[in-house]
Order: sequence, then C-alpha cells, then structure tokens
Amino acid sequence: MSLNRIARKSGVTLNTLRDLTQGNVRSGIANKLGVTTSSLQTFVDGGTSNALATKIEITSSSLQELRNMIGQRGAIGLIVRLLLV
Repeated sequence: MSLNRIARKSGVTLNTLRDLTQGNVRSGIANKLGVTTSSLQTFVDGGTSNALATKIEITSSSLQELRNMIGQRGAIGLIVRLLLV
C-alpha cells in the first residue's frame, strides 16, 4: 500500500504521514488516535505512553516491553496500523 493510499484511508495528510515515517509525530496523528503528540513521540523515541497503552488496552509496562522488542520502525508501523483501524 502506498503512503498516499495510507494517508487517504487514515485521514491524515501525506506530509504528516511522511514525517511519521521519519520518526516525527505530528498533531494530526495524535488527534486521530485521541492521544497527545508527546505521548506518541515518547513511544516512537523508545519510551512508553500511558495514553497509548490505554488506547490499545494493555499495561504501560507491556507496551514498554513491546516497544523494546519492535524498535523505532516497529513503533511507527504500529501507529500507522492504529490509524487504519
């Protein structure tokens, strides 16, 4: 699936999605997911996010463990997938 198609299906701009693929979370993504930009940025940068953990219905410690396993690219992929749900 192209970034253009993902952007259309997820309801965010192509530039916002491109920024995410570079590791920079923008407010459009956070708004769409109902969490703060800083929560998502922290997750992408290697930390955990209580808001994101609550959103996907797992504990914060489980989210941190997942983040440690999947790395930054996996974290970005998870956010993209959440945008498409």
